[in-house]
Amino acid sequence: MRQVAYVDLTNRQVTIKPIPEDLLRMFLGGRGMGAYLLYNHSEKGIDPLNPENPLIFSAGFMSGQFANAMGRCHVTGKSPDTGHYGDSNIGGALGAEMMYAGFQHIVITGKAKTPTYLLVDNGQIQFRDASKLWGLDTYEVQLRLWDELQDPDVKIACIGEAGERKVGFACIRHQLKRAAGRTGQGAVMGSKNLKAVAMRGSQSLPVKHPEKLLEITRRQYDYARRTKIFEITKRWSNLFAWVVNNEREGIVVRNHRANYFPEGYGHMDVDIFLEKYGDKMLACQQCAMHCQHRFSIKEGPFKGVTGEGPEWIAPVLFGAFAGNTEWDKALMCFEKTNRYGIDSLTYGLYQGWLMDIYDRGLLSKEATGGIDFNWGSAEAMAKLPELINKGEGIGKVISHGADEAIKHLGPETGEFLYRCGRGLTQEPVNDRILRATCLGDQTSNRGNDHLRGRCNLEFMGLPADVLSKIIGRPTNPDPYAWDTKAFFAMWQQNLNTMSDCLGLCKFWTQWFAPDLFGFEQPLEVINAVTDWNMTKEEFWTISARGWNMEKMFNVRDGEDRRHDTPPKIFFEPIKEGARKGLCLEPDKWNALLDEYYELRGWDKNGIPRPETLKRLKLDKEPSHIL
Repeated sequence: MRQVAYVDLTNRQVTIKPIPEDLLRMFLGGRGMGAYLLYNHSEKGIDPLNPENPLIFSAGFMSGQFANAMGRCHVTGKSPDTGHYGDSNIGGALGAEMMYAGFQHIVITGKAKTPTYLLVDNGQIQFRDASKLWGLDTYEVQLRLWDELQDPDVKIACIGEAGERKVGFACIRHQLKRAAGRTGQGAVMGSKNLKAVAMRGSQSLPVKHPEKLLEITRRQYDYARRTKIFEITKRWSNLFAWVVNNEREGIVVRNHRANYFPEGYGHMDVDIFLEKYGDKMLACQQCAMHCQHRFSIKEGPFKGVTGEGPEWIAPVLFGAFAGNTEWDKALMCFEKTNRYGIDSLTYGLYQGWLMDIYDRGLLSKEATGGIDFNWGSAEAMAKLPELINKGEGIGKVISHGADEAIKHLGPETGEFLYRCGRGLTQEPVNDRILRATCLGDQTSNRGNDHLRGRCNLEFMGLPADVLSKIIGRPTNPDPYAWDTKAFFAMWQQNLNTMSDCLGLCKFWTQWFAPDLFGFEQPLEVINAVTDWNMTKEEFWTISARGWNMEKMFNVRDGEDRRHDTPPKIFFEPIKEGARKGLCLEPDKWNALLDEYYELRGWDKNGIPRPETLKRLKLDKEPSHIL
């Protein structure tokens, strides 16, 4: 029996309810059920830091099962960073352990009177004193709790000082590097005086057809491990994408001044990282891919820094975006954000922005507290995370969001802080040249998002017949073409929603490579674990339902077409390189958005039509069934 626990921190009460099977079949778990619970347990216009803004931990529907790469956890709550729908997905072992501990979802409301952590232990939840944990970083918290509980196998989600101080882009950390990163869920956790959630369990998970599940898992593993991407990722992780995206002018250099970073070659090559810094490869629970590096800096001024990662976005953010050509500085800064519980992606975007306006003469050395913010400054990269963590100086200025920072530093600085229509800082990728990808990213419900709408297959040079077979209808493989891209974007969004509902890592899906899993392979697993005999059409509808549930939350708060708008720089021609002159054309963008809305069953303003909500069985929401 799958359960949800409602935790009231204010009154220190726990209510446990079974999840009706009909509701499971509508939303599965993870992201989909998280969206349902947030919509049903929050009020219109609620302040993200209001104690009654729920913080929801959601294990994927398949997390912890004997199935490939299905162990992830979703964290949902209104975003302090944007004021819109917020959530984030986390790997490691948290989702699986949550299921073993007896819960698919934990809905946390209220505010503890004193610092508190929750111990989720085999069907029971205890409120425990966290006074001695308050002020500790995310590494120290986990070490202390393992010692206190006398159990190094306890799986922990926690915040650092940034979360305690309610920094708008504070994240929730698990292990050394795994994070519920974007949208500031660490600040939501801190606003509740909740330092950590520790989980342990030994409960078994029911399987209707165990022999069938074993056969499917073995067969799917044997297939996946023979793909090229599997072997590439086991060696390089997805760092190879840093090189690929740089070569195709798909990254952002020095805060949108360029899209190609030749200075990095010979200095920040992937092989240099492996030779000088890489120590071993690690994997999340339930996964055989081993895509995570363990690294250490072995010499120089940052000798002794150790950590996990990085993924490809880190050398972009801490390298090209910051005008830095040294791995040492990039890894040092990246590790500090992990330790302090700061979302490294959002942090890197703010850091690059500060360097940009410093270079333009819009940020004085006096305003930075005497810190050198020239491009690639080691001083800035070492000190800014610490200032954010402590709530001091220029770190405090950017801690509570873009609007506050611009107000403090001057309106002229806002011209160079690029954000999407939902207010989320724009990722350091040159999406204006990719039609489906740009559409998929910019219409994502939490803001521009490569993990929700990025159509990686769009720029792989696939033959038209191959791409069309994957997508399920004729699809133009030309990344600059506008035709067929609306459905491509929606297909990718639905595939990614499906992954997040199940707890399936996207590195095993066609988000990552064309010969990995689509809808069919996870569907096999569902029908082995349950006796539902679910069809692919039903599976597709569940993904669309989850996407629309998120949309309904934003619409309830007043969202419309304006919020599906890319940053204005996307409509400006690229100034140099092989793609010079390319940009989004407003008329074509609006026509593409119209087509996408029609496919989604939304009106011209981006609002789901009544008949769409009825078809998806969302017309009675909030239903308060759970």
